[in-house]
Amino acid sequence: MNQDKPYAIGIDLGGTKIIVAIVDQHGNILSQANAATQTEEAAQTVIGRIGDLVQTVLDDSGIHLSRIRGIGIATAGIIDTQRQMVIFASNLNWSDVPIGAMLQERFGVAVQLINDANAAAVAEWAFGGARGTKDLIYVTVSTGVGAGIISGGRLITGVGDSAGEFGHISLDPEGPLCVCGNRGCLENYTSGLALASRARDQLLQGVTSSLLVENGNDLSRITAREVGEAAVRGDLLSMTLMKEAGYYLGVGLTNLIHLFNPQVIVIGGGVMKNGQLLLAEAKNVIRERSISRMANQANIQLTTIGAEAGVLGAAGMYYPSEREMVEV
Repeated sequence: MNQDKPYAIGIDLGGTKIIVAIVDQHGNILSQANAATQTEEAAQTVIGRIGDLVQTVLDDSGIHLSRIRGIGIATAGIIDTQRQMVIFASNLNWSDVPIGAMLQERFGVAVQLINDANAAAVAEWAFGGARGTKDLIYVTVSTGVGAGIISGGRLITGVGDSAGEFGHISLDPEGPLCVCGNRGCLENYTSGLALASRARDQLLQGVTSSLLVENGNDLSRITAREVGEAAVRGDLLSMTLMKEAGYYLGVGLTNLIHLFNPQVIVIGGGVMKNGQLLLAEAKNVIRERSISRMANQANIQLTTIGAEAGVLGAAGMYYPSEREMVEV
């Protein structure tokens, strides 16, 4: 490892919040700052705010820029890692934004972009419970569904940096139309948006649930978080919906197991915060549907990193090449 530059800066760029942190080679966060993204503003203004946050963590930590080996940016959307551009990100209202070049011009250090699901995979691989694993898949079940795949010690990004769109594998070719243009996508059954939508549909049909009372009979207030919390409390509708989501997730994970033969599958995302029933059902489906030897080789576990996955993974891109991240 380059002892003169032992630190990296990770940026988690989301549609509502920006998180910036200085991270050392062990995954310790030495300084962290955050701010609202404010996507109604021009991209240049938002990137200026990101730069200000970078300067804040440098100042607060007392670490000089000369000791920073690079800046990593984790973001959703379609990215070009060669040109360090956000090609399209609906959550940011951005198209063809050269964020890498803009930050590199300001700070004079290397900048890399990474998809947010891939960043979470790198975080688990470099610093989390899957450290040292050569074959790892990180699955996020949140507003949408995605995956970061590390196979043979290499992050799989695809020719256009878009590999891992796990939420858009089709489970039913005649299923509901998805925003991606496909039908019956996993995301239509398992994502946070799908859970909330299915709950509202059931309540409109007259199904009894504590969700109505707890949300003041206002269906618009019902989100996946409310469904998950109600399921933990024993609400029958919510429990049923979580089990249904778990069934479809299990079918999807079975496909991943058969495709990649992973050693570890780490599952995270907001839906999983109250996803005990969902995960249990997914594991049942995997046991029933998978080739048993391959299923037994896959250790399925919840993330241990949580909200810092984005910044840790973005910074972690600067460490695996010089650390024994993959143990033979």
